[in-house]
Amino acid sequence: MRRLGFALALALAQVVAGCGAGNTAEAELATRPKAPIALTGRVVDNAGLLPEVTRQSLDERLAALEQKAGPQMVIVTVPDLKGMTIEQFGLALGNGWGIGDKARNDGVLLIVAPNERKTRIEVGKGLEATLSNPLCARIISEDMVPRFKAGAYEAGIEAGTRRIIDVLTAHPTRT
Repeated sequence: MRRLGFALALALAQVVAGCGAGNTAEAELATRPKAPIALTGRVVDNAGLLPEVTRQSLDERLAALEQKAGPQMVIVTVPDLKGMTIEQFGLALGNGWGIGDKARNDGVLLIVAPNERKTRIEVGKGLEATLSNPLCARIISEDMVPRFKAGAYEAGIEAGTRRIIDVLTAHPTRT
């Protein structure tokens, strides 16, 4: 079963919270672990690093990726990690939000916590061969960190996202 779209999932989560689970999709949303922050779209810029025009552009590119290749990706910026390691934070978001198709496990989170100087690409098990740990480390160290060090968070997020999208488009999970 294909995952629900972001807007529908958010609306459904609100309904489930008020009414209880009535079908399988609602039950899944109701029993999913709580994420440390709310999913508000494909770009969750809680650290305020991105201008509106950039958020919209990234959102459009992420929607096109999902439509064309299958993987669902969310970009998250946060001022802090709520006392967790970035790995714990990423897993909590991924599991709490249910990013990606359940059967393919093809969700991707790009997490940037500038105040803690942490960045991570969290990848669903279905994409581990495509976006391996060494590749993700290279994307962060080559495309993102140099820009972050220069204070250009927007450029670093854009560059990392572009490279992830290029890799995922070349290896679609949906046929």
